[in-house]
Amino acid sequence: MVLQDSILLQISQKQTNYNDLLLRMTPNYKSSDSAKAALSRALKNLISFGEIEKKEELYILTEKGRHTVDSKLKNKILIVINDLLSKSKKANSLQYIDDIIKNIQVFIEKSKTDPSLIKVAKTSSTFYISDLNYLKEDIENKVTHYHHLLEILQKQINILQEENFEDFYSINLDENAFFHVENFCKLNNLTDITIDCDKDSPETILLFVKNSKFTRKSDYVFSTSIVNMPELKNILLSNFENTIQAKFKIYLNDILIKTSFGKLYFFGPYNLISKIKDEINKKEEIKKEEPIKQIKKKK
Repeated sequence: MVLQDSILLQISQKQTNYNDLLLRMTPNYKSSDSAKAALSRALKNLISFGEIEKKEELYILTEKGRHTVDSKLKNKILIVINDLLSKSKKANSLQYIDDIIKNIQVFIEKSKTDPSLIKVAKTSSTFYISDLNYLKEDIENKVTHYHHLLEILQKQINILQEENFEDFYSINLDENAFFHVENFCKLNNLTDITIDCDKDSPETILLFVKNSKFTRKSDYVFSTSIVNMPELKNILLSNFENTIQAKFKIYLNDILIKTSFGKLYFFGPYNLISKIKDEINKKEEIKKEEPIKQIKKKK
């Protein structure tokens, strides 16, 4: 029965003749004569059961045979593996490698509880161990290549950092975000901020038009004192839609701050962005440690 299932599976995946079938199954028998005898019996049974038919030199599935492959065979995952490996060969790429490895692992795990899966696969799969070794070699070559690129890219990053190239950092648009903006202003002795609204966001412009603490400089530009930072925070955080939809830029000397979809983005020279990032991360670490300190005090 295992041999018949293997034959059905192999025929279902590609045009198959007698020699194709014999070639796959001979290694599982002591002699070629034994293999030929077993194959002849299996083919005779499948034809008599109406599972396959012979047209010229090729064996093809009947409707009944297709139904058997679809509903009876437990080794459907092998068809998936065969198909993925075939696609991988044609594309000459590792595009399908994740799925190949995942499905082979599932196949191996299933075969531990059902040894007949391996028996069927030995004669019905269209791939060999060498095919997997070729994939492994391809992965190793890619790893070596990407490791080389990684080293080059890191050197390029280091050079651009030394040149103080432009960088950015993003944080959530929440209460902490305004604290960091206000803190940056104080550290750099800034007393006023300029707000440049997105001209395609009338909702954002209206937020500042309606508030007297923001002075309108042009159609889209407003200014205010740093002491009004709590008011800016209130405008944006009092309403969730404001937080998500507000689109404007804040100019703080060499730093540009942008809001977009609930995020605050800092743009500027690497040295400044790096300092902002370090300061924000330091504040976050202190905030995380506070509950631990409180617990220790109680003890």
